[in-house]
Amino acid sequence: MTEETYDLIHSPLQRTLSGEGHTLEIAIYRGADEPDWILEIEDETGTSTVFDERFATDQEALDTALAEIEAEGGIHSFYAKAQAGAMVSEAEMFAKLQALKKLPPIATATTPHNLMAPLSEEELDELDGLLLEVDADQGMTLDTLDGFLHAIAIGPETVMPSQWLPKVWGLDDGGMMPPMDSLEQVTHLLGLVMRHYNSIISYLENSPLLFAPVWPTYGHSTSDQDDAEGWANGFTDGVKLNLASWQPLLRDPQGQQWYHPIALLGDEDAPPEWDDLIRTPEQRAKLTAQIEHSVRQMRAYWLPLRQAVAERQTAQRMSAKVGRNEPCPCGSGKKFKKCCGSPVDLH
Repeated sequence: MTEETYDLIHSPLQRTLSGEGHTLEIAIYRGADEPDWILEIEDETGTSTVFDERFATDQEALDTALAEIEAEGGIHSFYAKAQAGAMVSEAEMFAKLQALKKLPPIATATTPHNLMAPLSEEELDELDGLLLEVDADQGMTLDTLDGFLHAIAIGPETVMPSQWLPKVWGLDDGGMMPPMDSLEQVTHLLGLVMRHYNSIISYLENSPLLFAPVWPTYGHSTSDQDDAEGWANGFTDGVKLNLASWQPLLRDPQGQQWYHPIALLGDEDAPPEWDDLIRTPEQRAKLTAQIEHSVRQMRAYWLPLRQAVAERQTAQRMSAKVGRNEPCPCGSGKKFKKCCGSPVDLH
């Protein structure tokens, strides 16, 4: 018996777009015996969006891809929505495997279509309460989650939600979502978390002068004081999630200065002698005031690497389609063999 093969014709118009810390590969192809073109957009994590519509020309497919990315608000927004949609689909599969109780659906259940909208104050309060209901002892509180997601958002590598979500719920068994009573509850909670994550990335990328952490404020006799210890604890947990890749910054003297106030406030593995540096409210307030600058500087430190890694990963996946003497798909203008096709240099 001979094995049938399915030959694909790839359009010369397909291309790679890089920016905002992410890379999108626009693939346009058709079967050798089929007249219409298929459009697929894949990000650096391998998450793929295949359009249902078929196109009479490859130019029409390319125009649709570019228009869709622009309509979503740019490369990051398209990436974030694709990731959120993939996570909702995965959560739905997970939930369907559970024995579900018959509860009325939640009318405000979040769908992938509004996962880019920042949470309102009421939704933040709701998320805070839901996190406590999941597991008040092992799971994260809202301020801890906010610090955790900030570390993931600015760090050296893209961390998939399937890697960090179990940490949010305090799950040690590898489960992606906590046990809940209904599919609607699962998707609603997941939607709130993903929207908050997306809003953090959006603030950092589109409003670099705006830092809006979520942590409690307590009133004192003279003034209000921010309590950033839970937030800092979440941030250090986010760093430890990918500790090896953070080492260049943590070994750099300047990087150590940026990370130090967060580590002092939040690192549970800190040496005992650090206790004297956070003993008074005045000491903690001084450290808290340094966090905004630290986050901005650490994000700027890692941004070029995130961009380069994304381009390299995309180019390597395309290596079977790109000739060594052809222009590199990352857009550098060099030949592929002298750029992303090189086994040594990461540009």
